Amino acid sequence: MLLVLALFAAPLILATLVITLFPEWKPEATTNYGDLVQPVRKLPAFSLKTLQGKPVDETFFRGKWTMLYLAKGACERPCVEQLYNIRQIRLAQGDNIRRLQRLMLWRVDGVSTARQAELQQHFPGQVIVPLGPGEAKVLLQKFVLDEKDPLAARRVYLVDPLGNLMMKYEPGGEHRGMIKDLEKLLKYSGLG
Repeated sequence: MLLVLALFAAPLILATLVITLFPEWKPEATTNYGDLVQPVRKLPAFSLKTLQGKPVDETFFRGKWTMLYLAKGACERPCVEQLYNIRQIRLAQGDNIRRLQRLMLWRVDGVSTARQAELQQHFPGQVIVPLGPGEAKVLLQKFVLDEKDPLAARRVYLVDPLGNLMMKYEPGGEHRGMIKDLEKLLKYSGLG
């Protein structure tokens, strides 16, 4: 019995010893294209409303992977391109499309309600939540990952089905990379 136990435990013990004694052997490269947020950040409780007046709170993230985009001011060409790319990335997931959702938190200082409605019309299915000055401050604080203002960084964030901020994608990155990351996540994750 001890011999059988030793046969199964030996590879684990050996692997742990090798990584501990020879840390330079541990692979440094990863296969993901986005940047992992380490440690993941649990998003706080919040209560907001979409452009249509529907309530959105922290339970919005539960059960689905969320591609989240933060913006402020007039949504000009770079903003519209990001929203387009997010839509296309979601569509590229095929059968897993139902496991993904899109959310935009938008600081709408000085943006007319007509412009807000126009953006919603161009991107049906995109959940757009307008933010006034100072609104959702605690929530937005979780997206401060470096010295950049998260509303001006034009990043796409990935939130897991448990409501944790876990990955970020810089603007101008390869969209095929995000598609591949999502394919892997959706394939190996039982969540969402």
